[in-house]
Amino acid sequence: MSDSECRFAATRPIEDNARMPLRLYLYMLLEMIRVIAITAAVLVTVIAFGAVIKPLAGESILTAGQAVKYVFYAMVPMLQYALPFAAGFGSTLSMHRMVNDNEILAMAVSGMPYRSILAPVMAMGVVLTIILIILTQSVIPKFYGLMARTLAGDVTQMIAHSVERGVPFEFEGMQIFAEQVKIDESPPATGADERIVLRKMIAAQLDSQGRALTDVTAAAAVIDIYRRPEVILLKLVMEDAVSWDGTTSELRGFPRLEPTHAIPIPSPEQGEPGAMTRSELLHVHDNPQAYPQVDRIRITMADLLEDQSISTALNDMASAEGAIEFVQPGPMGRSYSIEADRVVHGVFSNRDGSAVTVIESTHGVPSRSFLPTSTKLVSQAAAGLHGKQFNLELLDLQVKDLPGGQRANRRDRIVVPDLEVPRADSAEFKSLGLDEVTALAVMEPVSRAMQKQLTYLDYKVSGLRRQVTSRLNRRYALSTTALLLLLLGSILAMLLRHSQPLVVYMWAFLPALLDLILISSGSSMIRAGSISFGLVLMWSGNGLLLFFILISYARLARH
Repeated sequence: MSDSECRFAATRPIEDNARMPLRLYLYMLLEMIRVIAITAAVLVTVIAFGAVIKPLAGESILTAGQAVKYVFYAMVPMLQYALPFAAGFGSTLSMHRMVNDNEILAMAVSGMPYRSILAPVMAMGVVLTIILIILTQSVIPKFYGLMARTLAGDVTQMIAHSVERGVPFEFEGMQIFAEQVKIDESPPATGADERIVLRKMIAAQLDSQGRALTDVTAAAAVIDIYRRPEVILLKLVMEDAVSWDGTTSELRGFPRLEPTHAIPIPSPEQGEPGAMTRSELLHVHDNPQAYPQVDRIRITMADLLEDQSISTALNDMASAEGAIEFVQPGPMGRSYSIEADRVVHGVFSNRDGSAVTVIESTHGVPSRSFLPTSTKLVSQAAAGLHGKQFNLELLDLQVKDLPGGQRANRRDRIVVPDLEVPRADSAEFKSLGLDEVTALAVMEPVSRAMQKQLTYLDYKVSGLRRQVTSRLNRRYALSTTALLLLLLGSILAMLLRHSQPLVVYMWAFLPALLDLILISSGSSMIRAGSISFGLVLMWSGNGLLLFFILISYARLARH
């Protein structure tokens, strides 16, 4: 045998020994991937179908096509729960079979240590964890948004279905009931995407307790629907309408009633941290104004700043002239002259402490006088049935007819609605950012309403940042569970080789279930304000799994 042949014969066993672990690793990985894929597919399908049961059993209007779409969208988010348990189940079954077929024993007696046998399991666990991190931080939030949109259904279908069932439909604090509905998918040239025609309609604006503030009845109404990427706008026009204002207890008729603004219906996922990706969560953490709920507070504070600006302008007018006159639009031609020399936060008063007098005139002729103990200009925010308006509120007052002051009587309260106020339509404050609005809001004097909004803003911003911390850590903790459960299932399968596979998996499943409970509990504690303790509790479940892994591996290596 030549020298080259001898060298080839000497190196060949080394090369075969080097290739052998790779072949074994590939064999083990293919076996585990097959079982994990089948298990994950079954779990995801079952959980996704279970997720659609509640919407179908509730008030949500889902067609068969929407239900199938909802199940399809739900499969991706369910992967964050199905993959870790499928990984643990797949590794347990695969390793248990290899142990009982003496394949693991053959690897061990050939000189492979257990850490080398478990190397492909570790590698697969790392890959699964990375996949889950990508899914939970970037992909799954988008599917949560798609699920919410599907569950919310189509606005047109929701309205039509409610009318057909004879029940009112609600959105953005409004409740509408109608007897007949007709959908026009090709409306006239108004720019609308769809038009809904309602007959014999009743609409009510509700407060936070569900009580009617304003209601309107109309013989016919038209709702034009404008679809935008992040919001749906509804423009409502009513014919032959009668309105009742709960604030003033006034009943008025209109041949045509058209609110001054469209009613926005935001996308259902807007403002939901669960539907935000990692980059979006970090963005709202550093820029709270990008969060819709915080931005609504900014707009409310801007409205209050506008009211304060109007109050300051009225104070200058009162100081200079000693009286202010307001006009109430309408066929009655009424105006109200308030004899006062100071206005603070919309409250009229005299510096010398004398009573404020209000004179009501009709077409320029004084008709009544009011002597209230409190005179205040109150702004009403834009709602579904009306735009922003200013009402004059008079409390505990004496009313006299003019001229002569005959028929004097006492009233507890009178509200004069919808007065023309200078600079009422100014929107300059709404164009300012959150920091600018906050800086202006804390300047003296700070009204009680503004202080309430500042306190609410602090509460919302701190809550938002806790939400971001909770969501990000929850996603990382869930992703890490896949690696730990994969390792625990493999080690227990080798350690408990004489037990049934399902018994082995049960011992891995129970601590994993406890891990999920601890992750959820820690997440809730972080959102409640206990950030440090919540983080410790959230990650303690993974720490528990790691402890079981180390104990099990130590026993396996000893024997």
